[in-house]
Amino acid sequence: MFSRKQRRLLLGVTAAATAVAVLAGCSGGSPSGGSGGSGGSAAPGGADYAEGEWQVTITSVAADKSVLRPAQEWYMDQVEERTNGAIQFTRTTANELCAQADQYACLEDGSAQLLVQVPNYQPTIFVPNSLPEITFGSSNSAAITAAMAELTDTNKDVKAFLDAKNLHSVSTYSVGNMLVGSNTPLEGPEDLEGLTMRTAGTIAAPNFAAAGVVPTQVTADEAYNSFSTGLVQAAAGAMDFVVAWKLGEVLKHWVDPGMGVYSEFAMYWAKDYYDEFPDDIKATLEEVRDEMNSGAEIEVWKNGYTSADGTEFVGTNQQCEMISSIPNVETFTEWDEDTVAEFKKMGALVDGQTYTNEELWVKNATAAGLTNAEGVLDDYFSLLEKYEAEYDDPALGIDPVTSCIEGFNK
Repeated sequence: MFSRKQRRLLLGVTAAATAVAVLAGCSGGSPSGGSGGSGGSAAPGGADYAEGEWQVTITSVAADKSVLRPAQEWYMDQVEERTNGAIQFTRTTANELCAQADQYACLEDGSAQLLVQVPNYQPTIFVPNSLPEITFGSSNSAAITAAMAELTDTNKDVKAFLDAKNLHSVSTYSVGNMLVGSNTPLEGPEDLEGLTMRTAGTIAAPNFAAAGVVPTQVTADEAYNSFSTGLVQAAAGAMDFVVAWKLGEVLKHWVDPGMGVYSEFAMYWAKDYYDEFPDDIKATLEEVRDEMNSGAEIEVWKNGYTSADGTEFVGTNQQCEMISSIPNVETFTEWDEDTVAEFKKMGALVDGQTYTNEELWVKNATAAGLTNAEGVLDDYFSLLEKYEAEYDDPALGIDPVTSCIEGFNK
């Protein structure tokens, strides 16, 4: 279970569920507006700010039924509540403002100030936050989130890269273990040979290529249609793909090939906008950020979340129950350790050359302009080891996919 300190940090999750909703307004302008005035509210630290003084718009790839959606809803509820409504969010649907493959455009043109994106959809822009997608690694998502929070706070090379992109990192959180769906059972890497597959991930896709897969890079919102057109034969993705993106309706057999975490979501403020907040508002935002990265995100990811306006968002526990009720899903299995080891030995294939996963991440990050990528990788692994020791509850090291497979086959 969580430690006493971690449980204290998680109290905000329950509190937010009963918070009073504040109507979100339109985005625009810089956050450096005047303070106070009639109808103002006292923010932490005693300063008075008008209600809705900062109108912030979010752009996000997280679908309504995605288990990655609760984290952003929790964050926005907490910010609105703890600033006493001085910051209010305009909450948009997934990809409403900008295309899934180019969410960054919304920060560039100023139409949004808060962004949630899958880093591997735009790898040259978000490459430091793509570290969790180094496959065949840790499945301790709590440790991954905490390690990435400290890395983006303390590593000078990461900070310089993100600063240059006008990004202030809030959180990076795992999507969970990789699943592969198809209409014929896949019992080992030999069954991947020649398969046309929807893949994602700067490391996972080359892993599949090394096993003979023909990777097809389509985004999550394009995946369902790619089967109706005959573009692909199989899909690789998180548990979200079975339910939120409805691939369980078209693919009968799902298997965990042992790759572990293969991708992540990342949340950022536009740095120029964030930097204009007064110091007391920044302190509140950092408080919420720290709690999010110290266990709150994992809590709502697994258990779901009811937002301040009463909207319910599912977590992995409920999503697992949904998978069991999809008539089209016939099997839900995982490869054994020997089969996974065979797959891992194949490495990652790019342009006819085979790399280790770590070599490929360094290559990609360096090409994207990250200085000292090898040192950044070392720092990440050190921090991951540190937080795996802190978040040592065995349940935290068991990915929801593993638990779901066990339940499905009872």
